[in-house]
Amino acid sequence: MAIERIPRIRRAAIGANVAALCIVALAIYLMVNYLSARHYKRFDWTANKYYSLSDKTANVLKDLQFPIKVYVFSQPFSPVYRDVKELLNRYSALSKNIEVEYVDPEKDPARVRFLLNKFKISPPGQGNLVVFEQGERNKYVYDRDIVEMDYSGMRFRQAPTIKAFKGEQAFTSAILNLTQQKQPVVYMVTGHGERGSDDAQQAGLQLSRTLLERENLKVEKVALYEKKEVPRHCDLLMIVGPREPYMDEEKKALSAYLTNGGRLFVALDPQTKSGLEAFLKEWGVEVGNNIVVDPESAQRLLFFSALNLFADNYGSHEITNDMKGRATLYAEVRSVKPLTSNPDLRAVALVQTSPLGWGETNMLDETFRFDEGQDMKGPVPFGVAVETNAGKAGDKPLKNMRLVVLGDSDFINNAQIANLSNASFFLNIVNWLTSREKLIAIGPKMPEQTRVRLNAAQMSNIFWFSVVVLPGLGLALGIVVWWRRRK
Repeated sequence: MAIERIPRIRRAAIGANVAALCIVALAIYLMVNYLSARHYKRFDWTANKYYSLSDKTANVLKDLQFPIKVYVFSQPFSPVYRDVKELLNRYSALSKNIEVEYVDPEKDPARVRFLLNKFKISPPGQGNLVVFEQGERNKYVYDRDIVEMDYSGMRFRQAPTIKAFKGEQAFTSAILNLTQQKQPVVYMVTGHGERGSDDAQQAGLQLSRTLLERENLKVEKVALYEKKEVPRHCDLLMIVGPREPYMDEEKKALSAYLTNGGRLFVALDPQTKSGLEAFLKEWGVEVGNNIVVDPESAQRLLFFSALNLFADNYGSHEITNDMKGRATLYAEVRSVKPLTSNPDLRAVALVQTSPLGWGETNMLDETFRFDEGQDMKGPVPFGVAVETNAGKAGDKPLKNMRLVVLGDSDFINNAQIANLSNASFFLNIVNWLTSREKLIAIGPKMPEQTRVRLNAAQMSNIFWFSVVVLPGLGLALGIVVWWRRRK
């Protein structure tokens, strides 16, 4: 009897050990999954970092102190649903203050009606709507703000495709609108033929104004010849494309504004007389009476004239630090050179031509050529940023003045703002002028479309290999196995 009990006891011990190991393995599995759910690292292996957040968004989310609830009114089969969900997952992974709720208008119409009544908005219809809520404040983002659609294939009965995804720009701007206590005010000067912020024509600035408003900036107009001074609550003053000279009283108002730590953006086109050239020279900027030409740029712009500049040669500055590998496009540019004669000011060239470029002074000649001693030798700068150096002027401390001058105003009009990285460069300028250096511009994400092009011979080889060779090998192996078993 004792001999028979030993195997039973041993089997029971082995079973108990196996059960204990299973329990330990299950506990380890649950613990690893719990820890990985709370502490995990996301990796983006796409070539264009399609699934990575920009530094701007990361800075905004890390500094987020208030809880924000995000409501997504969309259906799973929507073209933008997957991208929106993936993007918001990245937002909530980076900040615990982001909470997301997905509301399907078809599955839960009662919840939709309640939320729409709560936010006092009309039904989104067939489109998609994302609502950001913080306390009693809310911000709406529609699908037209999230994606750019390509409808070119519809003539071939193809469905529209997503050309560019702008969700990060729209969502981060919405969060900024809700979290920033003070909304900076931007004034655009009028009365001298400047480009209009409400003008929807190609030469207008309506799209640029929309970009500023999405950056939580309030845009107003001001006529200096009426006010005689810059409004006290002005955070940024913009002079874009004046066609008529400024009066002495207006220039005195501008000088007083900068002296008191004002922020000014000036864009002057060639062959115009704004009367601001001498004024800007006092503040460390020399605006040339010329047209900038760059043969290297002309070679890269096959369908544009020589007066258009393709620029990717930037200086070292907070505005341009993230512009490496990105280009901007300009039309008819004049030179803008930094001056170093005033020790109280720090002037830096933002963008310039290649070494082959020059500043053409003979603007009546249709064929441009460099004339030694008359034309400005390249590389020719046409954008300058100026700020006050730390220190004192006499017994008074210097106030932090900032100024940006560009030799072209066309690059931000309705026809040009969407070209290349013009919008990003413009927003970088505005964010620096308003002391929001962390808020660098966010560009749209282009979906990766990897295509494999095969010729007829390659297609034929793939066909024979997949249809004949592989099935034939499987059949041959089956016959071999059957023959060996038969023996």
